[in-house]
Amino acid sequence: MKPHGAWVLTIGDELLRGEIVDSNKSFLSQQLLELDLHTGRHVTVADHAEEISTQLRAAAQHVRVLLISGGLGPTRDDITTEVVAATFGRPLVRDPGAVEAIKRYFDRLGREMSENNAKQADFPEGAEVLPNPNGTAPGFMLDVEDTLIFCMPGVPAELYPMMQEQVMPRISQKLGISDGGIVRAQLLRTFGFGESVLDRDLADLSRDDGSVELGFRVQFPDNLLRVIARGADEAQAERRLQSTLVELRKRLGPAIVAESEERMEAVLGRMLLEQKRTVAVAESCTGGLVGHLLTEVSGSSAYFLEGIAVYSNAAKMRELAVPSDLLEQHGAVSEPVAEQMARGVRERTGADYGIATTGVAGPGGGTDDKPVGTLCLGFSSAERAEARTYRMLADRARNKQLAAHIALDSLRRELLGLGLPDETFPRATKLPEKA
Repeated sequence: MKPHGAWVLTIGDELLRGEIVDSNKSFLSQQLLELDLHTGRHVTVADHAEEISTQLRAAAQHVRVLLISGGLGPTRDDITTEVVAATFGRPLVRDPGAVEAIKRYFDRLGREMSENNAKQADFPEGAEVLPNPNGTAPGFMLDVEDTLIFCMPGVPAELYPMMQEQVMPRISQKLGISDGGIVRAQLLRTFGFGESVLDRDLADLSRDDGSVELGFRVQFPDNLLRVIARGADEAQAERRLQSTLVELRKRLGPAIVAESEERMEAVLGRMLLEQKRTVAVAESCTGGLVGHLLTEVSGSSAYFLEGIAVYSNAAKMRELAVPSDLLEQHGAVSEPVAEQMARGVRERTGADYGIATTGVAGPGGGTDDKPVGTLCLGFSSAERAEARTYRMLADRARNKQLAAHIALDSLRRELLGLGLPDETFPRATKLPEKA
């Protein structure tokens, strides 16, 4: 009997050419962790029969579970099903129910199904069909040589629900995982502390017996922290998870942006809606990136009034009433100018909050007192206007991205009643003392 373990195989020429970012591997591995199954290998191969077959044979020798995404479409280069069947000596069998499901999908769209779509209803003999109500390509499960092979479409909108609703229960049932203990997991999105600081200062929360583990993943400029708790039953696993989360909330405080995958801009948007507040932004060094992030959220027109990129001094004076003597005395990258930019954009628009960014993104333009990575952040409300200076250490693209997130995070903290943070970035080189 092979040990419980899993590999993930993603298929497609477009993945290897870099035309599509392959997020399926990370999603599938995260889902497997919910069942306490660790992914031992990630492999991406082209739409090439021999390369796919090589990976199939290797998986059948080493692991109990192989998850495959991609290559189930109707075109000639979609060959995953045919290769699986040929590799394990199974003839292809057309499933009438799958054909009808594909036809119904096209009917709902008001389109006629072309003949080549029918090949998506062909499966290796003995396979269990996994319906796909979100697309035209059903998946399938094949139990061969003591390995469970799951083939799923590569489109995330189709893959994700199929994995969660159909594949996960089958893995649990087939491997009897529920009899060996329960796993609970929670993802935290954090901003402000470096990955190495999180790993070092939270290490004591992981237990040597494996009942609680912490995992870290960088999603610049955020750091994702996953808590995994195990127990003999559901209640024990949940207690361990919740007690660890309580301690993490004490130590990290507002550095926790969300207890989910939810991104900073979505969290901030929800807070603005809940508090019925509006914001306008004036950007120099970020060049419109703060406004872009805010408008990535559906419904942002309810709270985002205006964004203006004022890169030159002339634009700052013309659009935001920044006095020329202020620019001459302090320079464009300064707290007085950032404060006036925030005040100017708030008064211009009537927003509840004005946020402004001015800085040195790099690689040139830095000085001894204002080196590359300097960010002056301005804030304005009806009650006050102020500014802070932060230091970032990255290349131009990442400095801009980080500056935009600092701006969003500062407003988030303001809405939490904390005011603008005084620390530079990262927020600290050490987490607060253990609670």
